[in-house]
Amino acid sequence: MQGLGIVTVSAIPISSMLKLNDDTKNNNVIILDKNKTAADAVSVMKEKSVRCILVADTENNNIVGLVSKTDILYRVVSLHKNPAKVILKDIMSSPIISIPLEMSISDTLSVMEKHDIRQAVVSSGSTNIYGIIDREDIITKMEKAIVQMENAFNKDSSTPLCIMNPLASLHIKEKSSLLVCPHCKTEYSKKELLTRHVKDTHADSDALS
Repeated sequence: MQGLGIVTVSAIPISSMLKLNDDTKNNNVIILDKNKTAADAVSVMKEKSVRCILVADTENNNIVGLVSKTDILYRVVSLHKNPAKVILKDIMSSPIISIPLEMSISDTLSVMEKHDIRQAVVSSGSTNIYGIIDREDIITKMEKAIVQMENAFNKDSSTPLCIMNPLASLHIKEKSSLLVCPHCKTEYSKKELLTRHVKDTHADSDALS
């Protein structure tokens, strides 16, 4: 009988973290001109319930940076500057790190760690922006997905985890060829390993039986 093996959530594409369809491209992504103020950004973030906005050079139609709530906190508020007088191009993080849709969650987190950034843009080109991902959000969603899958599998081990959570739809490994120790039910992939385990661990049990 075949069973389910390891579900590698971190290998799933980062696009699984976004709600994608033909109508969502560029949705929920707020773009402000580089000459707008920090106060403008705060107002929009509050209204749209987002943590960051993209900064554009509207004259050249280019995305040139990103400003988050953290940027405003540390680069404006903590320095006792007036948000209404601080322009976005002076506090934005630049250049923007862009993540392709097909990049795995694991690789995405590695890129963000390498560049020491909290947010990154998910895109399929300079104009096709699908969303902004947040490192803490990714980690939180991964933790919830793993807990959900474990709970579902504990309730019904015959139910594929990929049905219980779409994040588990990839990288499910079969373990039909595993050998099981008759004494403790420990599983081994090779006969030699099982033989050695029985000899080292259960020799006394075999002698008494």
